[in-house]
Amino acid sequence: MRDKYKNALMWALYALLFLFVLLLQSVVFGRARFWGAKLSLIPVAVACVAMLNGAENGGAFGLAAGTVWCLAGGDGGGVTLMLLTGCALLSGWLCDRYLTRRLLSAAMMSLLSLFIVQGALFAFKYYLGTVGASALRLLPLQLLLSMPACPLIYWAAWGIRKVGT
Repeated sequence: MRDKYKNALMWALYALLFLFVLLLQSVVFGRARFWGAKLSLIPVAVACVAMLNGAENGGAFGLAAGTVWCLAGGDGGGVTLMLLTGCALLSGWLCDRYLTRRLLSAAMMSLLSLFIVQGALFAFKYYLGTVGASALRLLPLQLLLSMPACPLIYWAAWGIRKVGT
């Protein structure tokens, strides 16, 4: 019974961490643009949680996070739901098979998730004609601006993981 309680507590704390990151991204930095680029913290949070918990659990977390983002009316909606799930599965699988669960791995998985999610969203918006090709120059800046949050999110997720074990 104690293991079930600790596991439920861990996932509840992960949900609170995700909601905090969601509010930080959408409310605090919702309108703020830095040199034309917006922060993207949700792929970082999903990658950090997924790399600490493995592919299956991380994929389920990515699916739940993408669903919340989609239902909240976030940018990209259903496309982001699929991308976050795929990035969580990929991050968890790479850390299960090849990488250690450390800060450097979290930074690599966060950068990979940011690149996949934001790159695919740009390609989708470009296909639909809502952005021009000049918006592609903002992608590296967006990745660069979003990465400093990785250590903070990783340490929070790492601390939560310690609660569940």
